[in-house]
Formats: sequence, C-alpha cells, structure tokens
Amino acid sequence: MTSVLKARRGDHVARVEETTVRIPMSRLGGPSGLPRFRWQQPIPNKETPPNVGLDAEESAHPFAWGEDSILPYCVYDDYDRAPQPGEMPLVTLTNGRLRVSVAPQYGGRLMELHDLALGRDLVFHNPVFQPANLAALNAWFSGGIEWNGLIPGHTPFTCAPVFAGITETERGPVLRLYEFDRIVEATWQIDLFLPDDDDRLFVHGRIVNSDPRAKLAYWWTNVAVPTAPGMRVLSPADYAIEHVLPGNQLERFAFPDPVRFDGSYPGNWRDATSVFFRQPQAKRLFIAALDQQGTGLAQTATGAMRGRKFFYFGTAPGGQHWMDYLSLPGEGDYIEIQSGIAPTQNQRFELPAGGEIHWTEAYGALSVAPASAHDEDYQAAVAAAAEAVDQRFPESELEDIDAFLTRVSRQPVGRRIAEGVAWGGRHERLTGRVLAAGLDFSTAAPKDCWDDLLDEGVFSEASLSVVPVEFAVSESWVAALEQSNASSGETWLHALLLGIAALDRDEMAEAHDLFERSLALKRTWLGFRQRALVAADKDAAEQAYLAAWAAGGAPASLAVEIVRFLLDDGRLETLGEFVSGLPAKVQEQERIVLSRALLAARRNDMDELKALLGRQFATIREGETLPEDLWNALQKGRLEAALGRPATPSELSDRLKLHPLPEHLDFRMHVASEIEEN
Repeated sequence: MTSVLKARRGDHVARVEETTVRIPMSRLGGPSGLPRFRWQQPIPNKETPPNVGLDAEESAHPFAWGEDSILPYCVYDDYDRAPQPGEMPLVTLTNGRLRVSVAPQYGGRLMELHDLALGRDLVFHNPVFQPANLAALNAWFSGGIEWNGLIPGHTPFTCAPVFAGITETERGPVLRLYEFDRIVEATWQIDLFLPDDDDRLFVHGRIVNSDPRAKLAYWWTNVAVPTAPGMRVLSPADYAIEHVLPGNQLERFAFPDPVRFDGSYPGNWRDATSVFFRQPQAKRLFIAALDQQGTGLAQTATGAMRGRKFFYFGTAPGGQHWMDYLSLPGEGDYIEIQSGIAPTQNQRFELPAGGEIHWTEAYGALSVAPASAHDEDYQAAVAAAAEAVDQRFPESELEDIDAFLTRVSRQPVGRRIAEGVAWGGRHERLTGRVLAAGLDFSTAAPKDCWDDLLDEGVFSEASLSVVPVEFAVSESWVAALEQSNASSGETWLHALLLGIAALDRDEMAEAHDLFERSLALKRTWLGFRQRALVAADKDAAEQAYLAAWAAGGAPASLAVEIVRFLLDDGRLETLGEFVSGLPAKVQEQERIVLSRALLAARRNDMDELKALLGRQFATIREGETLPEDLWNALQKGRLEAALGRPATPSELSDRLKLHPLPEHLDFRMHVASEIEEN
C-alpha cells in the first residue's frame, strides 16, 4: 500500500469534494401523493410499434410505451417556469485534468464533464434547472448524463434523490450512486472512477436481482452533448433502425440513407428523430459526436452494452423551441448519444434469477483528423474514429479497469454523502434478503404506515389518522397487507391500500368492494376519489369526485383530475361551478388554466381564451398539440366574429399564416404526430 500511496502523490491526484453551483432554478415540488393508474400516467399508451426488417435480437422482449403501470411511484407534476437564483448541491470528482460533477438529489445526474486542457464541457451543461413533462413520472430536465433505468421512459429517479457515497481504493476514490427500483424490485448502481492524472472517466454499471426468479429490465445511458455547426455522429453501423412517422414503427434502413440525406449529421434532420446504429458483428462498439474540426466526446464500453443511438429534437421550430424551453433561449441546443443493454429502446433485457449484470463505460474527448471525420464515405469516417477510439481507450486497459471496478462494486462505501428513499431498506426487511452486497439502504426517514406493517404487523393510531401519500402494490407487499388484515382485523387503511393494489391489477370488482369497505369505516378524500375511478357510470363518478374534494385535505392534483373528468364528459355547468369555487392558487394550476381555456373556446369567449393563452406553460407533454388546438380555436373565433359567418378552410388557413402559432405554445415534434425521446 505504501508504494501505491507514493505513486498517488502529486497535483493530479483524484479527489472528491462536496460543492455547489449557483444557477437559476425553477421550483420543483415533491411527488403528488395521488396514485395514478395505467390510463392516467404521463407517457401516452401506444400500441407496440410494428417492426419492419428487424432480426430476432432487435425484436426480443418488446413492450408498448405507456402500457405498464408506474405504481407504486407517484408523479412529479408540481413545478413552474419561474426560475429564481438558486444553489444546486453537487458532488465533484476531479484530478486537475477532468472535472466531473453529479447531483445526487436529481437521480445522480452527471451535470458536468469538463476537460480542463480543452477548456470546454464535453456534455451539455444546462445553465438553468427547468423541469418539463418528458419523464415516466412527468418532471424531467435536460443536460449532462442520465442513468436511465430500470423501467422504460426517463427514469423515476430523474428528479428524485438517490444514495451516494465514496469507496476508497488502492487506485483512488470511487464515487458511487445507487437506488432500488420498486417496479422491477432490483437495484441499480453507478460507480464513477477518475484515475490520477487522466482525462478519461470510467463508469461502472451494476444491476442486481436478488429474487429467485428472472425479471425483465431496461437500461440506457443518455448523454447530452452541445450541438456545433457541422457536427457528425459516428458509430459502427451496417444499417440503422429508426422511429418512422406516421405510425411510430421501428424500421430498418441503410445508413446513411442514400435516398434521403446523410443522417449522421444531426443538422440534416428537420423533425425529431431517434437513430439506432446496428453492426451486430462489430469487433468493438462506440459512439462519438465530433465537430467540424473532428473533436468531441466519445463513449465506448464493455460488451454488455449492445445498443447505440442518437436523438435530436430537430431543426424545425417545434424542436428548436423544445430545446430553448428546457434551457434558455439560444443556449439549449444539444443532441443525445446513448448506450443501452438492448439493441433498441423498445426492448427490455433479462435479469437472471439471483444474478447481476455488469458493464464499464469510458468517456473522454476524441480528436480525428477533420478530413477523416467528415469523409463522404461514412464507413471510412467510422474506421478513422474506431482507430482513434482504440488508441484513446485501449481494450486491454478497459478490461483491466472493468475487472477492478467489478470487484469494487461489491465493497461498501466508506462515507455516505447523500441519502435516497426508504423503500430499499423496507424491501430488505420485508423479504429478509440483502438486496445487493455493498449497498446500504438505511435512512433516517420518518416512520409511516408501511413501517408499522413491517415492525408491528398492524397500523398505529398515528397512521390511521392520516391519508397515506406513498403506496405499495407488489405481490410481497399485498401479502403483508392481507396477513395483517387477517390477523388484526380490517381497518379503512387496509381496505384502501388493498383496493389500490387490486385496481392496479385491473381487478375492478374487487377494487370497488374494497373502496366501499374503506369508506364505510372512514370517509376520506382518497377513498372517494378511488370510488370515482371504479364508478358504474359518469353520474356516480361525478358525485364521488365532488365528495372527494369536499372532504378536504386533498392535493391540488385531485382538482386537476376532477376538472379533466368534467371537461372530457362535457359537464360544463358543473365544471364552471367547480372551478369558480376553487381557491385562487388551485385555479392557477396550469392544467386547470388549460381546461378553463377549453371552456372559454366552447363558450366562444375569445377574450378570456386569449388571456389564458398568454402565460408560459410548464407541464406540456412532448408532442402535445393542445396549445396549438386552442390557438387555432382562438384564430377561428376571431375570424368568424369579423366575418359574421363560418370561415372556410382556406380563409382559416390564411388567418393562421397571418397569426402563426406563437413560440411559447409550440410543442410539436412532427407535423402530424409525435415522437418520444427516452
């Protein structure tokens, strides 16, 4: 050890520091506390896209976006677009050559990868924290590197805290990020290693399934890279797989496509796009985003990472607006280069029973002669980049570091820096099994009804006096609830929580019975809300919803849900009365504002509609056209009022040319459809 310590002395020794960065930050509230079911979740439900020309590996374990439940998680939908001066706590790993900063309270997002010799950040360093509605749980923000698993869609942890700590090794400190995924019921872990006097970052991933049965999981590492004029993305590819619109199917194409344009240049894409690079027999996979001078960020990894992709919002106004919307005007342009375990993002992969999956990624600046990087022959350009990657990240060295980090991944952290949530520890107590060697899930979180269930088998008076804000729906938790119910007698809380789990399983009759039993024991706002969801008809649902709000104590998100229900069912009179009776602060919830705008359009009140559309909206979903529809209704109403008669399609078209959709309302991703970036 003495010789190792001597070797590590000097100006370029790696160290870990707790730091802060001052940036404008929009407010981000916590999870809503309102259980959302399959038909209510942020990602729209879509049919499984057809696969055109894909092989068996590219088609294995497919899924449909929005089909799976997001419970037991609750969405993060309480945020705004009013950034204020703020401080973001970070953990920084540096060695005098590379500076790496992560934000444990935001999923461990890598916020900075600054090459000190180049004097530039290799990843897109967003100058503002601004959530938007793009993730599996709604709130998401752009920039840096996102550790994206274990369920499809931007990770449930993207705006949530995770565990972080430092493990000291003979080669220097390793910064660890980890959490327990409550849907897959497995752990994920990222260990970041910056060698002394090195300008390359090594990232070791580990997923552990402690259960005695195999499972399906998901993983993509999403890297945001600032765009540059003439930027090119290079990755080994005999062909590509693209999301094709309309229809959203996955289709195989020659790459670059000789019929259209050279798709390796993101600037050639007008609409948002996802391109998956495919060369199944490649000796080594990598991806690099290089500027006109042939310099940029490169990533390679060990063999477990079989997928490579780039995503771009596109050059059309909607895509450009999205990048500004997620950042500051003119400062948010980026592409994503991504790496995954499966070949495409419409697939999961298998976690073996009681097994682990490991991989190691390497990141660093890469330089390729400009003429080679931009050779018209794409394969020649890739070959030049491959040679540079081999020199920059020798396979033998990557294998050595992978073996080192695989061993370290099972060692405990020596110092905890940040704390995640309590559910990993609860799962260990529930099952009696350690989730993963080296990972400590203990927390100082206050006790709640779920801890009562684990510790005493019954709910305390304190737990029975409040409506729960966290939920559990897995088989093991349902079994614990049922055992407690049978041994200690049913309470309103037993019936309510078991009913939520039954509804998550789409067992409507059982859920209805349980909600009625809960309400008979105690009338709570959540009990009434659940009654509304399983009501036999719309009249009964309306009565239950109004009773839920009248019961008091409900979050504003319930008012949003009630407004949507009344509007969708055309109950405009009740809607007007309900909205007018809401507290002013709740009326300003933007989804209620949008519903008020729809109501104004149906009443032909163009003045109110115009006023309501003047604000900045924070929670519009990627590709959502509601703001555009409302703007078109406004222009149609104004035109017909001036004409004194219905407008013809050509007259309305001319009007929209004179009054085009304002930028702050333009969230389109494609002329006639949408595309998901995940």
